[in-house]
Amino acid sequence: MMNRQRLAEQLVAYLESLYPERSSISVNSLDEINMGWETELYTLEVDSTKDGDQFKEQRVLRVFQGDSAGRKSAKEYSLMRKLDDIGYPVPRVYSHEASGETIGKPFILMERILGTTLDAAYRNETPEALQRGLNRLIRLFVRLHRLDATAFKDIPELPCHGDHVQDNLDWYGRTAQKHISWLGPVVDWLKERKPFIEVVSPSLVHMDYHGMNVMLREDGSEAVIDWGASSIGDPRMDLGWTMLLYTTFGGEMFRDPILVEYTEQSGKEVADIEYFEVMAVARRIIDFATTMEGDVDSIGLKPEVVDMMKASKEHYQRVHGVLTARTGIRLDEFIEALDSI
Repeated sequence: MMNRQRLAEQLVAYLESLYPERSSISVNSLDEINMGWETELYTLEVDSTKDGDQFKEQRVLRVFQGDSAGRKSAKEYSLMRKLDDIGYPVPRVYSHEASGETIGKPFILMERILGTTLDAAYRNETPEALQRGLNRLIRLFVRLHRLDATAFKDIPELPCHGDHVQDNLDWYGRTAQKHISWLGPVVDWLKERKPFIEVVSPSLVHMDYHGMNVMLREDGSEAVIDWGASSIGDPRMDLGWTMLLYTTFGGEMFRDPILVEYTEQSGKEVADIEYFEVMAVARRIIDFATTMEGDVDSIGLKPEVVDMMKASKEHYQRVHGVLTARTGIRLDEFIEALDSI
């Protein structure tokens, strides 16, 4: 965590250079939000004066980690600006500093949404409220997948896959061969079935879409956050990941309602979804194994991620349960690794 007083001073100097027409700039109420695995988040208030008028603006500072932090920040800033321009609901982004010279790491300054998350809005409510929340969640999801993917071709560092599934399978295979040999049966299962998977048109995919990443402003309007994992690819990769997260954090009761909502709102059946659930399982296991064994800072994760993973042991056990239910495969080495933490 950065020294808050020093960070505030650095931000004031940055804002003074960014907005020379303003005076009496100050940064107040600077607090860290302990959310996410890849970025540090701070809320702050920027006070300033322009032409005799006083401004009090709520902002979020998103600070990026790791060797590729500059590229990641450029991607997220450019993508969110584009989404805002075309009318898809995201927080407004105000500035981007990629060099790391201002505060030691690249960052984005963006709109602070004074509201709650979509998940929090219906948590512990009635079944009817839960259904309304899921309907709202999936409506935004389908809307994302219907955007014209070619509109994002010029976004820097946004992966654009010729074959999203095959590209990920190749990465799974390389990672298993180099680091996680015991994942081989899962990779083989996926490779054997790949030729029979229906091909669909690519979409912009979020790749970490869930209700904690949908903010609700005080007026009820939505904003989708956390676009760091996004790419152009198969929308079923996105859906499979979301279904896995809800199934393993919230419970099996979420799986079918999410799939039904997506099918109804998209107006078509989702082909081969079980395959994409297994793709999501493989990604989750790789994330766990490589993080537990690697240098989290170099790969762009916060140091406390290892502790966060340890605290999510039951989630990973359920991830393995999904794998066994869909494929019949049991990964004893993964179970042993979970038992050891």
